[in-house]
Amino acid sequence: CRARDKNMLLEAAMEPERSMAVKIVHFMKKEQSGLARCTLELAKFEERLGHKAVIKEPGTDVAMYGIEGDGGDIEVIHSQLPPEHYFNNVPRIMVQHGEPLSSVGNGVSMKAICDLSSKVDAFLCFRREEWPIWNMIKRTYLVRKGIDLEAYHPLDGITEKLPGEPAILYYENMRGMRNPLYLLAAMPAVFKRFPKARLHVYNLSDPKMQATFDAFTKVCKLWAAGVVGMQGPVNDVNLLLNRVDIVVSCLFPLYARSIEAFGAGKPLICPGYNEPGYPYPCTLDPASLAETVIAAWEKVELFDARAWAVERHNVEDTVKECVAVYERYAG
Repeated sequence: CRARDKNMLLEAAMEPERSMAVKIVHFMKKEQSGLARCTLELAKFEERLGHKAVIKEPGTDVAMYGIEGDGGDIEVIHSQLPPEHYFNNVPRIMVQHGEPLSSVGNGVSMKAICDLSSKVDAFLCFRREEWPIWNMIKRTYLVRKGIDLEAYHPLDGITEKLPGEPAILYYENMRGMRNPLYLLAAMPAVFKRFPKARLHVYNLSDPKMQATFDAFTKVCKLWAAGVVGMQGPVNDVNLLLNRVDIVVSCLFPLYARSIEAFGAGKPLICPGYNEPGYPYPCTLDPASLAETVIAAWEKVELFDARAWAVERHNVEDTVKECVAVYERYAG
Protein backbone atom coordinates (compact mmCIF):
# COMPACT_ATOMS: atom_id res chain seq x y z
CA CYS A 1 0.00 0.00 0.00
CA ARG A 2 2.81 2.42 0.88
CA ALA A 3 4.52 1.62 -2.42
CA ARG A 4 1.35 2.43 -4.37
CA ASP A 5 0.92 5.74 -2.50
CA LYS A 6 4.54 6.67 -3.18
CA ASN A 7 4.09 5.93 -6.88
CA MET A 8 1.06 8.20 -7.06
CA LEU A 9 2.94 10.99 -5.32
CA LEU A 10 5.82 10.75 -7.77
CA GLU A 11 4.07 9.95 -11.03
CA ALA A 12 3.60 13.59 -12.09
CA ALA A 13 7.34 14.22 -11.85
CA MET A 14 8.21 10.94 -13.57
CA GLU A 15 5.98 11.50 -16.60
CA PRO A 16 8.20 11.84 -19.73
CA GLU A 17 8.27 15.21 -21.43
CA ARG A 18 6.14 15.59 -24.55
CA SER A 19 6.24 18.08 -27.38
CA MET A 20 2.55 18.83 -27.74
CA ALA A 21 1.35 22.36 -26.95
CA VAL A 22 -1.59 22.42 -24.56
CA LYS A 23 -4.27 25.12 -24.44
CA ILE A 24 -4.89 25.66 -20.72
CA VAL A 25 -7.88 27.63 -19.37
CA HIS A 26 -7.60 28.63 -15.70
CA PHE A 27 -10.60 29.77 -13.65
CA MET A 28 -9.68 32.16 -10.83
CA LYS A 29 -11.48 34.91 -8.95
CA LYS A 30 -9.80 38.29 -9.34
CA GLU A 31 -8.36 39.11 -5.92
CA GLN A 32 -5.21 40.02 -4.02
CA SER A 33 -4.12 36.70 -2.57
CA GLY A 34 -1.46 34.02 -2.61
CA LEU A 35 -3.80 31.90 -4.72
CA ALA A 36 -3.95 34.62 -7.38
CA ARG A 37 -0.18 35.14 -7.40
CA CYS A 38 0.39 31.41 -7.73
CA THR A 39 -2.07 31.13 -10.63
CA LEU A 40 -0.44 34.02 -12.49
CA GLU A 41 2.97 32.41 -12.03
CA LEU A 42 1.70 29.11 -13.41
CA ALA A 43 0.25 30.81 -16.50
CA LYS A 44 3.43 32.81 -17.09
CA PHE A 45 5.66 29.76 -17.10
CA GLU A 46 3.19 27.60 -19.02
CA GLU A 47 3.61 30.09 -21.84
CA ARG A 48 7.39 29.96 -21.40
CA LEU A 49 7.17 26.21 -22.11
CA GLY A 50 5.30 26.87 -25.35
CA HIS A 51 1.75 26.25 -24.12
CA LYS A 52 -1.21 28.63 -24.40
CA ALA A 53 -2.62 29.91 -21.11
CA VAL A 54 -5.65 32.04 -20.33
CA ILE A 55 -7.07 33.00 -16.93
CA LYS A 56 -10.82 33.62 -16.72
CA GLU A 57 -12.92 35.03 -13.91
CA PRO A 58 -15.56 32.40 -13.04
CA GLY A 59 -18.35 34.91 -12.48
CA THR A 60 -18.07 36.48 -15.93
CA ASP A 61 -16.24 33.80 -17.94
CA VAL A 62 -14.15 36.68 -19.36
CA ALA A 63 -10.38 36.48 -19.83
CA MET A 64 -8.31 38.60 -17.45
CA TYR A 65 -4.99 37.15 -18.66
CA GLY A 66 -4.01 35.81 -22.06
CA ILE A 67 -6.00 35.58 -25.31
CA GLU A 68 -9.37 33.92 -24.87
CA GLY A 69 -9.39 31.97 -28.16
CA ASP A 70 -11.83 29.14 -28.86
CA GLY A 71 -11.65 27.10 -25.69
CA GLY A 72 -8.98 24.93 -24.16
CA ASP A 73 -7.65 21.40 -24.19
CA ILE A 74 -7.97 21.36 -20.42
CA GLU A 75 -9.62 23.51 -17.75
CA VAL A 76 -7.95 24.17 -14.41
CA ILE A 77 -10.08 25.31 -11.47
CA HIS A 78 -8.47 27.52 -8.83
CA SER A 79 -11.56 29.22 -7.39
CA GLN A 80 -14.86 28.26 -9.05
CA LEU A 81 -16.24 26.90 -12.32
CA PRO A 82 -18.84 28.77 -14.43
CA PRO A 83 -22.02 26.67 -14.62
CA GLU A 84 -22.01 26.90 -18.42
CA HIS A 85 -18.82 24.81 -18.39
CA TYR A 86 -20.26 21.97 -16.31
CA PHE A 87 -21.12 19.77 -19.27
CA ASN A 88 -18.72 20.86 -22.01
CA ASN A 89 -16.77 17.56 -21.91
CA VAL A 90 -13.41 19.34 -21.53
CA PRO A 91 -10.97 17.50 -19.19
CA ARG A 92 -10.70 19.33 -15.90
CA ILE A 93 -8.25 19.58 -12.98
CA MET A 94 -8.89 21.30 -9.63
CA VAL A 95 -5.90 22.85 -7.80
CA GLN A 96 -6.04 22.74 -4.01
CA HIS A 97 -4.28 25.94 -2.93
CA GLY A 98 -5.67 26.09 0.58
CA GLU A 99 -5.04 23.71 3.42
CA PRO A 100 -7.65 21.11 4.44
CA LEU A 101 -8.23 22.25 8.03
CA SER A 102 -8.99 25.82 6.96
CA SER A 103 -11.20 24.48 4.17
CA VAL A 104 -13.33 22.82 6.82
CA GLY A 105 -12.95 25.62 9.36
CA ASN A 106 -14.30 28.41 7.15
CA GLY A 107 -17.56 26.49 6.77
CA VAL A 108 -17.61 26.84 2.98
CA SER A 109 -14.61 25.58 1.05
CA MET A 110 -14.59 21.85 1.81
CA LYS A 111 -18.25 21.37 0.95
CA ALA A 112 -17.80 23.40 -2.25
CA ILE A 113 -14.81 21.23 -3.20
CA CYS A 114 -16.79 18.06 -2.56
CA ASP A 115 -19.78 19.36 -4.52
CA LEU A 116 -17.60 20.22 -7.52
CA SER A 117 -15.45 17.09 -7.39
CA SER A 118 -17.77 15.14 -9.70
CA LYS A 119 -17.08 17.72 -12.41
CA VAL A 120 -13.30 17.23 -12.39
CA ASP A 121 -10.99 14.41 -13.45
CA ALA A 122 -8.33 14.90 -10.78
CA PHE A 123 -6.92 17.23 -8.11
CA LEU A 124 -3.48 18.81 -7.82
CA CYS A 125 -1.87 19.74 -4.49
CA PHE A 126 1.50 21.20 -3.50
CA ARG A 127 2.37 19.76 -0.08
CA ARG A 128 2.84 16.09 0.73
CA GLU A 129 1.19 16.39 4.17
CA GLU A 130 -2.17 17.36 2.64
CA TRP A 131 -2.18 14.76 -0.14
CA PRO A 132 -3.92 12.01 1.93
CA ILE A 133 -6.91 14.32 2.60
CA TRP A 134 -7.51 15.44 -0.99
CA ASN A 135 -6.87 11.96 -2.35
CA MET A 136 -9.82 10.67 -0.29
CA ILE A 137 -12.10 12.87 -2.41
CA LYS A 138 -10.49 12.54 -5.83
CA ARG A 139 -7.36 11.12 -7.42
CA THR A 140 -4.71 13.69 -6.44
CA TYR A 141 -1.31 14.42 -7.96
CA LEU A 142 1.42 16.00 -5.86
CA VAL A 143 3.62 18.63 -7.50
CA ARG A 144 6.25 20.80 -5.86
CA LYS A 145 5.26 24.20 -4.48
CA GLY A 146 7.29 26.70 -6.46
CA ILE A 147 7.68 30.46 -6.72
CA ASP A 148 8.73 32.80 -9.51
CA LEU A 149 12.47 33.14 -8.92
CA GLU A 150 12.59 36.09 -11.30
CA ALA A 151 10.16 38.02 -9.10
CA TYR A 152 11.68 36.96 -5.77
CA HIS A 153 15.45 37.35 -5.79
CA PRO A 154 18.31 39.08 -3.95
CA LEU A 155 18.68 42.75 -4.83
CA ASP A 156 22.07 44.32 -5.31
CA GLY A 157 22.74 47.61 -3.58
CA ILE A 158 19.99 47.44 -0.96
CA THR A 159 21.39 49.49 1.91
CA GLU A 160 18.25 50.66 3.72
CA LYS A 161 17.70 47.56 5.81
CA LEU A 162 14.89 47.59 8.35
CA PRO A 163 16.14 48.11 11.93
CA GLY A 164 17.29 45.07 13.84
CA GLU A 165 20.14 42.61 14.30
CA PRO A 166 18.46 40.47 13.22
CA ALA A 167 15.58 42.24 11.49
CA ILE A 168 12.75 39.69 11.63
CA LEU A 169 9.72 39.85 9.34
CA TYR A 170 6.19 38.48 9.55
CA TYR A 171 4.22 39.47 6.44
CA GLU A 172 1.36 37.02 5.96
CA ASN A 173 -2.10 38.48 5.43
CA MET A 174 -3.69 38.05 8.86
CA ARG A 175 -7.14 36.50 9.14
CA GLY A 176 -8.80 34.21 11.66
CA MET A 177 -6.24 31.89 13.22
CA ARG A 178 -3.57 33.05 10.77
CA ASN A 179 -1.67 35.54 12.93
CA PRO A 180 1.70 36.08 14.69
CA LEU A 181 0.56 35.38 18.25
CA TYR A 182 3.12 32.65 18.96
CA LEU A 183 5.90 34.67 17.33
CA LEU A 184 5.07 37.63 19.59
CA ALA A 185 5.32 35.29 22.56
CA ALA A 186 8.73 34.12 21.28
CA MET A 187 10.22 37.60 20.95
CA PRO A 188 11.22 38.13 24.62
CA ALA A 189 13.58 35.11 24.41
CA VAL A 190 15.01 36.30 21.08
CA PHE A 191 15.45 39.80 22.48
CA LYS A 192 17.19 38.46 25.58
CA ARG A 193 19.76 36.71 23.40
CA PHE A 194 20.04 39.52 20.83
CA PRO A 195 19.05 42.88 22.38
CA LYS A 196 19.22 44.54 18.96
CA ALA A 197 16.67 42.13 17.44
CA ARG A 198 13.53 43.74 16.02
CA LEU A 199 10.27 42.23 14.75
CA HIS A 200 8.41 43.92 11.88
CA VAL A 201 4.83 42.84 11.19
CA TYR A 202 3.23 43.70 7.83
CA ASN A 203 -0.02 42.99 5.96
CA LEU A 204 -2.29 43.84 8.87
CA SER A 205 -5.33 45.42 7.20
CA ASP A 206 -8.36 44.26 9.22
CA PRO A 207 -9.35 46.93 11.80
CA LYS A 208 -10.53 44.37 14.36
CA MET A 209 -7.30 42.41 14.05
CA GLN A 210 -5.35 45.67 14.36
CA ALA A 211 -7.20 46.58 17.55
CA THR A 212 -6.65 43.10 18.98
CA PHE A 213 -2.90 43.09 18.44
CA ASP A 214 -2.49 46.71 19.46
CA ALA A 215 -4.09 45.79 22.77
CA PHE A 216 -2.03 42.60 23.10
CA THR A 217 1.22 44.42 22.34
CA LYS A 218 0.41 47.19 24.81
CA VAL A 219 -0.69 45.03 27.73
CA CYS A 220 2.27 42.64 27.25
CA LYS A 221 4.70 45.55 26.79
CA LEU A 222 6.12 43.89 23.69
CA TRP A 223 7.82 47.12 22.66
CA ALA A 224 10.37 46.09 25.31
CA ALA A 225 11.03 42.84 23.43
CA GLY A 226 11.85 44.38 20.06
CA VAL A 227 8.36 44.49 18.51
CA VAL A 228 8.46 47.75 16.57
CA GLY A 229 4.91 48.02 15.25
CA MET A 230 2.42 46.56 12.81
CA GLN A 231 2.08 47.87 9.28
CA GLY A 232 -0.50 47.59 6.53
CA PRO A 233 -0.39 45.98 3.07
CA VAL A 234 2.91 45.40 1.24
CA ASN A 235 3.30 46.87 -2.24
CA ASP A 236 6.70 45.39 -3.12
CA VAL A 237 7.15 42.02 -1.42
CA ASN A 238 10.59 41.32 -2.88
CA LEU A 239 11.95 44.69 -1.73
CA LEU A 240 10.59 44.11 1.77
CA LEU A 241 12.15 40.63 1.94
CA ASN A 242 15.50 42.08 0.89
CA ARG A 243 15.37 44.57 3.76
CA VAL A 244 15.27 41.95 6.53
CA ASP A 245 17.40 39.06 7.77
CA ILE A 246 14.90 36.35 8.73
CA VAL A 247 11.27 35.65 7.79
CA VAL A 248 8.92 33.89 10.22
CA SER A 249 5.54 32.29 9.56
CA CYS A 250 3.32 30.80 12.26
CA LEU A 251 1.37 28.55 9.90
CA PHE A 252 0.83 24.97 11.03
CA PRO A 253 0.53 22.15 10.01
CA LEU A 254 1.35 23.41 6.49
CA TYR A 255 3.18 26.38 4.96
CA ALA A 256 2.17 28.85 2.26
CA ARG A 257 3.61 31.72 0.18
CA SER A 258 6.25 32.72 2.74
CA ILE A 259 8.66 30.50 0.81
CA GLU A 260 9.16 33.66 -1.26
CA ALA A 261 11.74 34.41 1.44
CA PHE A 262 14.00 31.69 0.01
CA GLY A 263 13.88 33.32 -3.40
CA ALA A 264 15.12 36.58 -1.88
CA GLY A 265 17.91 34.71 -0.08
CA LYS A 266 16.38 34.72 3.42
CA PRO A 267 15.79 31.77 5.76
CA LEU A 268 12.19 30.96 6.66
CA ILE A 269 11.20 29.84 10.14
CA CYS A 270 7.81 28.09 10.00
CA PRO A 271 6.38 25.22 12.09
CA GLY A 272 4.53 23.98 9.01
CA TYR A 273 7.67 23.79 6.89
CA ASN A 274 9.14 20.31 7.22
CA GLU A 275 10.94 19.70 3.95
CA PRO A 276 13.56 16.95 4.28
CA GLY A 277 17.04 18.33 4.89
CA TYR A 278 15.93 21.83 5.90
CA PRO A 279 18.26 23.02 8.68
CA TYR A 280 15.74 25.13 10.64
CA PRO A 281 12.64 23.06 11.51
CA CYS A 282 10.56 24.14 14.49
CA THR A 283 7.25 23.55 16.24
CA LEU A 284 4.37 25.90 17.00
CA ASP A 285 5.73 26.76 20.42
CA PRO A 286 7.25 30.10 21.51
CA ALA A 287 10.38 28.42 22.88
CA SER A 288 10.92 26.46 19.66
CA LEU A 289 10.34 29.51 17.47
CA ALA A 290 12.78 31.56 19.56
CA GLU A 291 15.47 28.86 19.55
CA THR A 292 15.19 28.45 15.78
CA VAL A 293 15.34 32.18 15.06
CA ILE A 294 18.43 32.41 17.28
CA ALA A 295 20.06 29.44 15.52
CA ALA A 296 19.31 30.87 12.08
CA TRP A 297 20.91 34.21 13.01
CA GLU A 298 23.94 32.62 14.63
CA LYS A 299 24.54 30.52 11.51
CA VAL A 300 23.30 32.99 8.94
CA GLU A 301 26.32 32.49 6.68
CA LEU A 302 25.97 28.70 6.59
CA PHE A 303 22.64 28.43 4.76
CA ASP A 304 22.22 29.47 1.11
CA ALA A 305 18.50 30.21 0.97
CA ARG A 306 18.59 31.21 -2.70
CA ALA A 307 20.20 27.90 -3.68
CA TRP A 308 17.54 26.10 -1.63
CA ALA A 309 14.83 27.93 -3.58
CA VAL A 310 16.40 27.06 -6.93
CA GLU A 311 16.64 23.40 -5.98
CA ARG A 312 13.31 22.93 -4.16
CA HIS A 313 10.89 25.75 -5.05
CA ASN A 314 11.32 26.79 -8.69
CA VAL A 315 7.93 27.38 -10.30
CA GLU A 316 9.37 26.29 -13.65
CA ASP A 317 9.66 22.80 -12.18
CA THR A 318 6.15 23.10 -10.76
CA VAL A 319 4.77 23.92 -14.19
CA LYS A 320 6.57 21.02 -15.87
CA GLU A 321 5.02 18.66 -13.34
CA CYS A 322 1.57 20.25 -13.75
CA VAL A 323 1.72 20.04 -17.54
CA ALA A 324 2.70 16.37 -17.30
CA VAL A 325 -0.59 15.83 -15.46
CA TYR A 326 -2.57 17.95 -17.94
CA GLU A 327 -1.22 15.94 -20.85
CA ARG A 328 -2.52 12.71 -19.32
CA TYR A 329 -6.06 14.07 -19.62
CA ALA A 330 -5.82 16.49 -22.56
CA GLY A 331 -4.34 14.15 -25.08
